[in-house]
Amino acid sequence: MKASGTRAEHRTPEGESETVPTLERRVLLTRFLLGQGVELGPGHHPFPLPFGGATVRYVDRWEPTENRALFPELGEEAPFPEPDVVANLDTDRLTSIPSGSLDFVIASHVLEHLAEPLGQIEEIHRVLRDGGTVLILLPDRRHTFDLHRQPTSLDHLIVEYRQRVTTVDDEHIEEFMRNTDAWSPDWSESERQDAMETHRRRSIHVHCWSESEFLPVLEHTMTAMGMRWELLDTLFVEEVPGSLEFGVVLRKTTLEVPREALVDHLRASWQAQKARVVTRSEPEAPMRGPETAKDARRFVRRASSAAERTLRRVQQRLGHRR
Repeated sequence: MKASGTRAEHRTPEGESETVPTLERRVLLTRFLLGQGVELGPGHHPFPLPFGGATVRYVDRWEPTENRALFPELGEEAPFPEPDVVANLDTDRLTSIPSGSLDFVIASHVLEHLAEPLGQIEEIHRVLRDGGTVLILLPDRRHTFDLHRQPTSLDHLIVEYRQRVTTVDDEHIEEFMRNTDAWSPDWSESERQDAMETHRRRSIHVHCWSESEFLPVLEHTMTAMGMRWELLDTLFVEEVPGSLEFGVVLRKTTLEVPREALVDHLRASWQAQKARVVTRSEPEAPMRGPETAKDARRFVRRASSAAERTLRRVQQRLGHRR
């Protein structure tokens, strides 16, 4: 993502023109986040919150030392934040957080790693107060190492939700490894088990979608699971050259609107915002993505670093240096 280097003209109250940094498109999504909230699985690049008025706590499965041991390629000084809440989202969910207690939740590149995503979305809806917001970002499978994998169907997610799945089984891990060039037919049984266990601990993309394939998932949370969402903003992969992600900002609505009307409104809002994007001639055609998980992590690091640079420039402009 290269938007962090963009600059725009701004008219001061005195009428003088000055150049100010334009926030990266993904960071603009955070303008809807106010009050007290959490970020799930922040990794070593917590999501920047440059607009002020938001206080965030971190929910993670591992302490920083454990994260560095799992991801040695990031270096011994990788800045994993200390988690405020230690939780395995597959087994613990957000049970330690009271219902209706949060103003916002950030789930950036988290849901695809979970054994059972629908239940986690349900948990997010539970912990949000009425009027609270959630920012969800996901990798678009067409632009990552998931390129040759089949999308996770809604039926598949529903079965896992009904079974209350809490662990990623060997079948999911093998499917991921075979379709992302992480599998060797020459492995012995012990080598195969070691490789699968390593991927299990480091957390794979258990599920994958393109942006259009994820919309029915959101609709299902409303039609079948009783969640009440308003779509505030979207990020489509086509909006940013070289991007691999899409995202949504949803509000837990306080409006007394029939469920069917809410679903229709979300779908129409999605389609209207999608229509504004200059799309490729074949938006669902497979596109070559990063070859390996390392390539994808490198992209996320570049995007996060760009966001941090933009955040520092904005804070300097506002006179709030760290």
